[in-house]
Amino acid sequence: MSTNYQEITLIQFTPTFRVLVSSAVILKTETDAMIRPKTPCERARDAAIIGAYIPTCDHAGQYTPKQCFGSTGYCWCVTITGQKIQGTETPPGTAINC
Repeated sequence: MSTNYQEITLIQFTPTFRVLVSSAVILKTETDAMIRPKTPCERARDAAIIGAYIPTCDHAGQYTPKQCFGSTGYCWCVTITGQKIQGTETPPGTAINC
């Protein structure tokens, strides 16, 4: 009986699941979601509605300093908690350094 791992990525930014398969029977699953709960940035991103602002999170799930509204192109700087820093909003095509 052979045993192998299959990696399944469901959607961008979702955890990769490793499934131990033997004779087409799933024996065990492992996921990064078991390691840590979602961060506030990841929860806000996952709750976003199409056409609404969707936060950008880094690889650790924290807010990236520069946030942009995809449909308008406006960008701004945020604090580590995701709060907009007043006076940092820039129009589309304008460079911003956060």
